[in-house]
Amino acid sequence: MRGATVYAQGQPIDLAVAMQAAEWLATLMSGAATPAEKTAWQQWRQAHPDHERAWQHIESVSGGLRELDAQASRKALLQRPTAPPVSRRSSLRLLAWASTIGLTGWFGARSEYAPDFARAALADLSTGVGERRELTLPDGTRLHLNSGSAVNIRYTGTQRLLQLLQGEVFIATARETGMPYRPFLVETAHGRAQALGTRYSVRQAGGSTEVAVEEGAVRLMPRQGDGNLLLRAGQGGGMTAQQVLPAHAVSPDIWAWRRGLLLADAMPLRDFLHELSRYRHGLLGCDDAVAGLRISGVFPLADLDAVLLSLPDSLPVDVRLRTRYWVQVEARQRR
Repeated sequence: MRGATVYAQGQPIDLAVAMQAAEWLATLMSGAATPAEKTAWQQWRQAHPDHERAWQHIESVSGGLRELDAQASRKALLQRPTAPPVSRRSSLRLLAWASTIGLTGWFGARSEYAPDFARAALADLSTGVGERRELTLPDGTRLHLNSGSAVNIRYTGTQRLLQLLQGEVFIATARETGMPYRPFLVETAHGRAQALGTRYSVRQAGGSTEVAVEEGAVRLMPRQGDGNLLLRAGQGGGMTAQQVLPAHAVSPDIWAWRRGLLLADAMPLRDFLHELSRYRHGLLGCDDAVAGLRISGVFPLADLDAVLLSLPDSLPVDVRLRTRYWVQVEARQRR
């Protein structure tokens, strides 16, 4: 990957520099950085303007990591670990790479694209884990970024392009009044979604892109496939890089995150915890024995520790803290 180019504050920067910035972030946040390491960090920042630019950007997009201790130390969740402890520095190093770099794939084989994980770390707009953001783009389009999301804005004289590098966005497109008409496009690792007077969401999830339309219509165009799919209001669908996926009806509940809520209707516990994990630092999982249990309710995303603590009240489970940043839900033990 050395020698690839990504962007910081709209300017190109070497991928190796972005990686170094992520390493320094993890080291300094570990709480165990030595005076020599702090001096070396300052010398690295001063060695080249790109170093300082990369540091300022990655620190800003990863600011949520500074709240890790406050979120993870909720006394009600602190129990004796049943697995060997992981050092604070190792945990933060892992989280810095996972949160600021991301675990997404490549943005296709076109030479101008660097790997997604580096581009997400240096994106034009981004949110940390548990953070949501709303803003207006230059043309009046309203953009809502969900937790752990990153986008680049690429407006030109011929198109309005939003590159979704990771996570999820909800878009209310503004009417284009200039000439020539510029279509509004969202580009992901799997293809493009063209808005047709629309309110809709786009989410990168695993090996596909998922789109749900609240108003208007959206056309999905896979990166490598020949087909396309038109989604209308009340419909959801998706695409891989090779093909479109079938359309289906969607509920307005899927956009509850914009109000800071997660709505579950007989959702399997494994899926429920997977959704919660998008808004909480660290690892959150469950044993196979309880993965199929169903849960319903309205849950606040602003206090996930309280949500986790409430699970034994409605399900036969125990919530265990394996390490500071690893919570596991298990079958309830006999007392």
